[in-house]
This record gives sequence, C-alpha cells and structure tokens, in this order.
Amino acid sequence: DSISGNLCRCTGYRPIVDAAKSLNKVSRIDQFSKNKKKIISLLKKINSNSIFITNENKKYFSPKTIKDLKKIIKKYPDSNFLSGGTDLSLKVTKERNDLQNIINIKDIKELDFIKNNKKFLEIGAATPLIKFENFIKKYYLDFNTVLKRYGSVQIRNVATIGGNIATASPIGDTLPILLSLNAKLVIETAKSKKILSINDFFISYRKTKLKKGEFIHSIRIPLYKNNIFKAYKISKRFDDDISSLCASFNLEIKNNKIKNAFIAFGGMAGIPKRAKKCEKILKNKNLSIDNFLNAVNNLEKDFSPINDMRATKNYRMEVAKNLLIKCFYEIKTNKLLRVN
Repeated sequence: DSISGNLCRCTGYRPIVDAAKSLNKVSRIDQFSKNKKKIISLLKKINSNSIFITNENKKYFSPKTIKDLKKIIKKYPDSNFLSGGTDLSLKVTKERNDLQNIINIKDIKELDFIKNNKKFLEIGAATPLIKFENFIKKYYLDFNTVLKRYGSVQIRNVATIGGNIATASPIGDTLPILLSLNAKLVIETAKSKKILSINDFFISYRKTKLKKGEFIHSIRIPLYKNNIFKAYKISKRFDDDISSLCASFNLEIKNNKIKNAFIAFGGMAGIPKRAKKCEKILKNKNLSIDNFLNAVNNLEKDFSPINDMRATKNYRMEVAKNLLIKCFYEIKTNKLLRVN
C-alpha cells in the first residue's frame, strides 16, 4: 500500500530499489516533522469560502455548502460535476474536450459522511472511496476486498462513491456490487428530493436517469444481516488495474434453500447489469451444483458481452460462468477460493 501508485513501470524497478536503500543514510527527521505544529496551524487558516473562477467563457465553482451548490445549479444547469476527477479529467487529457462550466462538489462537507441507520448505511456522494472502503469492511468484506484493488491509495483518496456511480462506466467497480445490494440513490435538485433504486438508474452506455440540475446527495445500502455476499474483480494485472469484469452475488439462503438471489455483473454489457434470468433460475431452489449449472447456462440469455482491449466476449462469458460456480463452492465449503 505504501508504494502503490508510485512504482514506475517505464524505467524499471532497480532505481526504485536503489532509492529505497539510500534512505538508510538519510535523517528520519524531515521538514514536516520539524515544523508540524506550524504547518498544521497554517493549513487551518486556509480560506473556507466558496470559490468562483472565470476565464473568458469558462467558469469553475467550488461551493462549500449544499445551499451554494443549489444556487449554482439553478443558474448553470449544464455544468459538469467534479467529484474527484479520476474519470472527468480523462475527457480533457484523452478526448481533448473543452469543459465549459465545472462545479467541484468535493469540498462540500455535508456530502462527505457515512451513517448507519440500522436498516441501511447512508454514504454521502462526496465521500472518498478510501474512507468508505475502511468502513464497509465490517458489513460487506468482499466490497472492501474489491475496493482495495480500485486504483492506488492516491486515487481512492480523491475518487468518490458518488462520482463512480454518476460516470456510469460499465466497468465501474462499485456498480455491480451496489446493484446486487439493491442500493438506493438520494437525488436532489435546487427545490426537490427523490429516492431512486440504482437498479433503475442506468439507461445505456454512460447514460443515466440523472437530469440537468440534479445531483446525487447520497447512497443508501441495505444491510442484509443474514445474507451471503460475494464479490469478485477480474483484471489483467491484479493490482492497480481496470476490471475486465466484476461480479457480485447477494444470496438469502435458509435450510439449504435459496430464498432470494441478487446477481450483478460489470463489463458484460453497455451498462452494469443484473442477471435477472439467472436469478430466476436460482430463486426458491436448493443450494446444489446442478441448480447453479442450470443458472450458468442462462447467463447467455442475460448478457451478450463485447470484445475490447481488456477481454474478448468469449473470455468474459466463460469467466462470468466460472465466478458463479466459484460462488457456489465458496458457500458450500464455507472456504474462500482466492488467489493472494
């Protein structure tokens, strides 16, 4: 974790090893340690007022309160929301797009929170993934396991759960997990608030039901205290890589019978998507390999994956099927079949 995101695969590892070895000769008292109190005092004096910067026809806003945010949205409803920027920034660096109006919601403390409301967890849209990752471990361990492979520590410090949802990437790591957990989104405008199931949120590739002037306030994740939850991320590199596909399983099992099954995949369609036909096959069936093999055969009715730079459609389908069987064996044997 300490060196994740700092390793340069371009120049090789030898200079990095040499640099690390050289630190033995360096004093461990650095400039920050020497002046810690003074630096913290200066940081606390930084102006906490809302920021507005304009340059020709471009505008940048960084409100500090939801009240200010709503005023800006009302006046500039076509603005791009910035909530970490790990995805939005690519529109500039990769696509060479010119972003006109940007509203940074990352500095709104009212949107950075985690609450346990007993029946569900509520997470503010601007909550950093690393903060959420540490919290969710107690409730859904595999959610934490997947998030620890979401980019590097530096990325997870700035990336937010709301941003991951709003960008609607078919390979966004939190999305299939939130779908299988039947999460709900609290969506606000300048004047109203509504709650929408995340299962109804994604329309098509990178398109959602979020309208102009609307923003995600928070995400509500139900607490299934008696369910079995599994999630798997598959990528070319184990660490610090984008998913080829991601799978999530939320099963209610009583007396060896599957009462409910919520299954979702990322990377298998233009949107993160539930495997509804597969779920139907498993619901009210015994927990047996035959029933899971039957469900596996129905995955092809749920998905038609594509070929791209990360995986072929045949690979994706084969792995998705294997992950369903893996889920069965982990439940049946009560053992984790994982690669460390």
